[in-house]
Amino acid sequence: MKPMMIDFADQRSVWRWDWRMRGTQMGIAFALLATLLGIHTAERALRVRRDLEQARVAQAARLDASEQRARAERSSLQPLAEEAQLLRQSMLQRAQPWEEIFRAFERAPQVHLQSFEPDLARGVVKVQANMADVPALQEYLRTLQGSPVFARLSLMRHEAAAEGGINVHYEAQLAAPYRLPDAQARSAP
Repeated sequence: MKPMMIDFADQRSVWRWDWRMRGTQMGIAFALLATLLGIHTAERALRVRRDLEQARVAQAARLDASEQRARAERSSLQPLAEEAQLLRQSMLQRAQPWEEIFRAFERAPQVHLQSFEPDLARGVVKVQANMADVPALQEYLRTLQGSPVFARLSLMRHEAAAEGGINVHYEAQLAAPYRLPDAQARSAP
């Protein structure tokens, strides 16, 4: 009889890298496939990111262009609107009933108007006048307050004049029919 040589260690283990084994071949094939799919996915993600960035840049350019157009339109319309507003105000100022307003200020003969400064944007007239004495001043202010031309009077300052009499500085707010339509009614000081 011949001696038998039996080797109980299997040379074809699962963990052994043998090109002839089916498991090794399948593992390498799956690894290559996974690598290719990963590369493809990364390229696609980069392409999508690039497309999104280009879309954002294009949208920003469109918004910037539309904003510049709107700004140009506003700037071209603004002088026209300002000019129209000035024209409207000057027409309204010319249409003011100035004769009635002046008559209301000059009702008392003992009053000498020194300055008359209308501020029609606020609906106010600032006046500087000279009076003979304090009772004449009080009577004049009562007469002005009773006039339908004025909504309110505010005595700003009064002082004794060097040439005699009393210098008076007051502000008269015009009533609604006598001030410009867009003038704001002023609150009491």
